[in-house]
Formats: sequence, structure tokens, C-alpha cells
Amino acid sequence: MRAKAYAAGTVLNALPTGIGSAFGIEMHTVVELKPSEEIKVVVNGIERKSIIAQRILQSMNVKAEVLVESEIPGGSGLGSSSAFVNALICAAKKMMGEKLDAFEILRANARFSLEAGISYTGAFDDASASLLGKFIVSDNRKMRLIRLDDFEGYSAVLIPNFGRSRVDWKKLRENANEVKKGVDAAKKGDYCEAMRINTEYICKILGYPLEIAEQGWKKGYCCGLSGNGPSYVAFGSRNEMEELEEIWSDYGKVYVRKVANRPAEDVVIPEAIFERFDD
Repeated sequence: MRAKAYAAGTVLNALPTGIGSAFGIEMHTVVELKPSEEIKVVVNGIERKSIIAQRILQSMNVKAEVLVESEIPGGSGLGSSSAFVNALICAAKKMMGEKLDAFEILRANARFSLEAGISYTGAFDDASASLLGKFIVSDNRKMRLIRLDDFEGYSAVLIPNFGRSRVDWKKLRENANEVKKGVDAAKKGDYCEAMRINTEYICKILGYPLEIAEQGWKKGYCCGLSGNGPSYVAFGSRNEMEELEEIWSDYGKVYVRKVANRPAEDVVIPEAIFERFDD
């Protein structure tokens, strides 16, 4: 049984305020489950130990070999963990003949991510963009969506030739007022402005080079740091993203892919997933 999920590009990092925003990118993680007496995880041909896979499958009473093919680099700020968990839960539900309720899947994703210590906030924003595609704004504390917006276009993804900085989550939260305008912009659907404010703040705190984003801003493009880095992402027309690909190629490997504008799987999206229905 197979299922897939998307990479997630960051508009607004949820660590400072609990409010996050992200969009789906057509870079895929595909999980295939094969019935087995023991749970084994093989990622891109290499066997890996995965505590979160063990917990998820045991909780669902599924015994299977987990075969993973992923285009999303781990630890890159592109939601690789969220994508893996989404695809794994969806594949397990398919194997059990259960319906794919997006709200159930995303809440389970956040809960398992927190329990396994692979996320500071549960990454409901990344998980939502990874499963649903489009542009989303979420309240990660309530595990609810604030917005879900269509976007027809492309994304440029830079995997830079430098590694991830240490994440000082306490410092990110202590100065959260600096991104308040970014939160307001995201809630209004002004994703370009939210991305700019977020990137200025996160780069300053974590020490990433702002100049990479500034190269795009000079051209009027919407771009910024993704997650806790080190990747940078952008969105716009294909021509814009191909031009940005040339500009960013000095910093590392650049991919131009479509922004995902439909769910990765045939999920049901209940009204309860949205904050306005939360009582």
C-alpha cells in the first residue's frame, strides 16, 4: 500500500508565536507498506532506525516493512519529517481500509512529532502544507487552520552548500514581538510580506545569510528562509523562479518545482479543521 506527501516551504516559522504558514511543493516522499512480521524502515535503499515509525504502526496495530523514497533532504527546513509521517499514516490507513480524514491525520502527525521530539511545536503548519498542498496558515497550539488558499505557480528551492545552525528556540520566542507584523500579514493572506518579515527575523537570530533572500527581494520576488534552515524557498511564476535559480545557483543546488495546489492524497477535509469552527 502506497501514499505520498509534499515538501513544505515556510512563509512564517511557528516557533516564535505558535502561528505558522507554509505551502506545499511538489517534491515528494513516498511510503510503501509491505506486510511483515517485524517493522523495518528502508529509506532510499538504506535501512534506518525510526522510533516514530515504530510508534505510529504499533499504535495502529500494523505490522509492515516501510519502504521510503524521498526527494526531500532531511534536516533541510523543508518538512521532511512531516512528509514522512503524513505518508506513513496515510499508507497505514489505506492498508486498514480506513477513510483519510485530514484533520485526524494532521493531529496524529503533530502528536507523534511532539512525542518523538522531532518538532518543537508539532509542526501542524508543515504537516498541513505537506498533506493538503496550497498555502496554509495555522495555529499550531490549537491544531487548527486559519487559512487555506489556492496558488497556481512555481517554487524555487535552494539547498545551500552550508549546514544548519543551532536552533535557539528560547531566543526565537523571547523576541517574538518582532514578527507580529508577519503574523498579521499571513492572516490577511499577504504571504510575500510575511515571508520577508519572518526571514529577516529568523536569519538574525539563527545567523543565516540574509543576502540570499535579498537577491530575490531586489527583483521583487517572494522568497525567504524555510523552517529553521538552511534551505531557502520562493514562489512565483515559472520565469521568475527560473531566473532566481540562476541567481541562487552560486549558493548551492536549486530545484524549480510546481507549488502543490491539491492534496497529496484523496483526503476528506472536514470543517472542524478550521479555527473559525473551533468552540
